[in-house]
Amino acid sequence: MGYQLGEVLKKVRQSKRYTQKYVADEEMSRATYAKIEACSMQPTVGKFMHILKKLDITYDELTYIQHSYRLSGKEEIIHDLFQLSFSTEINKLHSLNFKCESYLKDNYDNVVQDISYVCKANISIHNSKNFESALPYAKKVWERLSKLDNWYSIELKLINNIFYFFPLDTAIFIAKKALENINRFSYIIRNIELKSSYLLNISILLIKDHKYQEALDYAEKTIDECIRIKRYEGLAVAYSRKGMSLINLENKDKGFSFIRKALSICDVLNLDVMRKAIIQEIAELTSLDIDHFIAGDTD
Repeated sequence: MGYQLGEVLKKVRQSKRYTQKYVADEEMSRATYAKIEACSMQPTVGKFMHILKKLDITYDELTYIQHSYRLSGKEEIIHDLFQLSFSTEINKLHSLNFKCESYLKDNYDNVVQDISYVCKANISIHNSKNFESALPYAKKVWERLSKLDNWYSIELKLINNIFYFFPLDTAIFIAKKALENINRFSYIIRNIELKSSYLLNISILLIKDHKYQEALDYAEKTIDECIRIKRYEGLAVAYSRKGMSLINLENKDKGFSFIRKALSICDVLNLDVMRKAIIQEIAELTSLDIDHFIAGDTD
């Protein structure tokens, strides 16, 4: 059973050893704040934001406590979306889509509907190996988000999971616009991995379009970003894409060294699924005989 707003505010305040006078400050009288805690008065938006600031707590933390330390339906769905690191996590995609469809049976919600479309798009590409089957779902998400003035954490996460289904020029345009929003709102973005994820996705699109020098540039940007935020699984992928770009630019020895780095990271961190995905990507997008390479033959 959940708590009323005033009960949560009182619970948090007392746990921090703050007085009602301290929280009320100059925004309201202590008596007014006491009524809010007693659930006999609802705060205005301005007073509510002031209270959160004085209590040093976020809205997400407050609602989590209010729901008895559990995520509610939509919050759980959004949480699961942000836990997705790669679109190849097919079991997680199925599970998340099931939660979306269950929620949508009783609720209308644009964000949850878009998350469902994202899941279906990536499940479709996994099953068919064909971007055309995924594009209709991606277009439904883009149709809504393209009309918004700005993109914030949730929109940026959604777009990062669908932009690569579009033709290259369109995909690059969308991704660059997203990166501008990430840089503008960098201090409030919920997921510090978003920028590196976009850079990674751009790099693979450019490799597939045989634009290897541009792909190399984006792979290097990704490496710098992954090192900055200590995202080592992303670093492994970035190294492999730098290696693939170099191999396709006829700089094979240097390319081999970065692919070795990528596979070494996977081995050290026991990232077996990622290691297989990297090997498959290398086999599909370079002339490297990956089996001989792994066995130590790089001729």
